[in-house]
Amino acid sequence: MSDQKLTKRVLLLHYWKKGLTAAAATRDICDIEGKDFVKNSTTRWWFQRFKQGVTSLEDNERPGRPSVVNKEVLRAKVEQQPCTSTRRLSDELGPSQSTINRHLRNLGFVCRNPLQVPHILTEKQSKHRLEVCRKLLTNPQDIRFWKRIVTGDEKWIFFRNSTGGKQWLQSGQSAQQIVKTKRFEKKVMLCVWWNFEGPIHWELVPDGRAIDATLYAEQLKRVHDVMSKRYPALVNRGRVLLQHDNAPAHTSRKVQQKLQELSGFEVLPHPAYSPDLAPSDFHLFRSLAHFLQGRCFTSEEGLKNDMMEFFASKSPDWYRHGIELLAQRWLQVTQSDGLYFEE
Repeated sequence: MSDQKLTKRVLLLHYWKKGLTAAAATRDICDIEGKDFVKNSTTRWWFQRFKQGVTSLEDNERPGRPSVVNKEVLRAKVEQQPCTSTRRLSDELGPSQSTINRHLRNLGFVCRNPLQVPHILTEKQSKHRLEVCRKLLTNPQDIRFWKRIVTGDEKWIFFRNSTGGKQWLQSGQSAQQIVKTKRFEKKVMLCVWWNFEGPIHWELVPDGRAIDATLYAEQLKRVHDVMSKRYPALVNRGRVLLQHDNAPAHTSRKVQQKLQELSGFEVLPHPAYSPDLAPSDFHLFRSLAHFLQGRCFTSEEGLKNDMMEFFASKSPDWYRHGIELLAQRWLQVTQSDGLYFEE
């Protein structure tokens, strides 16, 4: 019990013994101790208790779970198993979930979703990520450098896309049922290459056609042809930086030979298991996923029209921002010693 609480109760017992009314006692106590030191309702409650013959100033023992928590034990349990729940901690330690939750926040803990990573990096892989990003950061971080980069990647596009969002409903109304998109539903593979101004080339590959070395080499030839027409000076001077991941089709011998044939292309280093360093993954495809929510297509032609609508809806500044974000992400990798960073 705090000193102030004890003082308040001693005064209440004193004035009750003097025979004052609750209102008079409240007024006299507040005149001495200060305004709002005690409320009239509190005085009435204690006077009623004294009339019943209970003169103890201690709180009545409350039924239910204990409210006291050993903070060091609680801290140790959470640090040992961060994924534990307040329900489990309540069962193990005794106090209610709300008490556990309050003490966790007082100890400085916050509840966050786990960091989902694409791969458990080995020490060698994280070290390689660190070395590559340090090397990439030595490039001049100016517009001339960003204009040189052409990045490409692939993504499955389903003909039926669920909304996946919440619904506004009247109280007591049941939510509408939504069928999740299944991985074996009808789909096509979107292959897209883009730079600081927008898409360079994109195409849809039917389901069942693998993105193998042969197809990818053919696609790179088409990208090279477009680049030669739109950016001839960049290609002729051998200044194009191709940014793609380490998928088997991208790193095959056939593709390496094709890149040597295609004058003007240089591959930008990209560490393995690093979709967080691929602009298509962290910028383009995230926005595309939001765009596709709730859309259903009955034909490939309709899907193509929506792809063109999406690409046209983005400004050159939006595409340039996605490319320039590479510098920030390279830096974040170096700051996290090559490990995946929290976004």
